Amino acid sequence: MIQKVIRWIDACSSAAGAVSAFFMVLIVILIMVEIILRTVFGFSTLIADEYSAYFFVAVVMLGLGYSLKDGAHIKITLVLSRLNKKAEKILVMGVTLFAAVICTFILYHSIIMVYDAYILEMTADSISETPIFIPQLFIPLGFLLFDMQLISEFLKKLVD
Repeated sequence: MIQKVIRWIDACSSAAGAVSAFFMVLIVILIMVEIILRTVFGFSTLIADEYSAYFFVAVVMLGLGYSLKDGAHIKITLVLSRLNKKAEKILVMGVTLFAAVICTFILYHSIIMVYDAYILEMTADSISETPIFIPQLFIPLGFLLFDMQLISEFLKKLVD
């Protein structure tokens, strides 16, 4: 049962990592189009910088869980290298659980932020007037995926 949950969470993180990569490609395409339009035709999309920033939020937030699953987060191994296996496991599980609690707190408040932006009908102060809650949705989604991956990492250590 636990292995199924771990596999499902890992699959969600991998899917989010692929979507994150897609948004990175969109950033590159958007900037290339902007450069070509400015250089060749002398006009601008007027939204390239705004939307590339929105896409960057998606890249970072959707990549959090995938990065953790893939072992790409920075670990300070100075203390871990001096511990025996059992003590290392306990410390890693404790830190992972603590990180999940903090992440859940941030997730809760990011949901409130998006909800407030939606209810207040906030829009970007730009020509596009993008409803702000749309790009903000990536923040709680990213924290949810990251929280799930933290739980997966905890469970991996638990059954290890």
